[in-house]
Amino acid sequence: MKIREVNENKKQFIALLLLADEQENMIDHYLEKGTMYVLEDGNVKAECVVTDEDNGILEIKNIAVDPQNKGQGYGKALIDFLVSKYADKYSILQVGTGDSPLTVPFYEKCGFVRSHNIPNFFTDNYDHPIYECGVQLIDMVYLQRCL
Repeated sequence: MKIREVNENKKQFIALLLLADEQENMIDHYLEKGTMYVLEDGNVKAECVVTDEDNGILEIKNIAVDPQNKGQGYGKALIDFLVSKYADKYSILQVGTGDSPLTVPFYEKCGFVRSHNIPNFFTDNYDHPIYECGVQLIDMVYLQRCL
């Protein structure tokens, strides 16, 4: 397993990016300013994009695992990589996500705790309703992990 930084042609991974953020113009807001990593294990299994949010906060803007490879530890491996790589540069790793029974427990298992919400984020910023596990995503839930 290898994790590498992607500096050019980040949109070659658009299929994976859209798994975590299903509206391309929202991805465009952070993709170029963010730092992208891909995890390869034979081929690309997962990706993530992080941004510097100032005040010692590094934010995961997008993290996705290829659906055929879910549950094999690739998402956790990316988070562990970020924690290790950025522990000396940042004090907090945070992520904003929908209040989903799929994603929130994953982050909590990775050591994140709920921080705050942005009400109506998904209904205000996306051009269509977004559902995950049958639940409509409305508020953005922020979770944080101390580095």
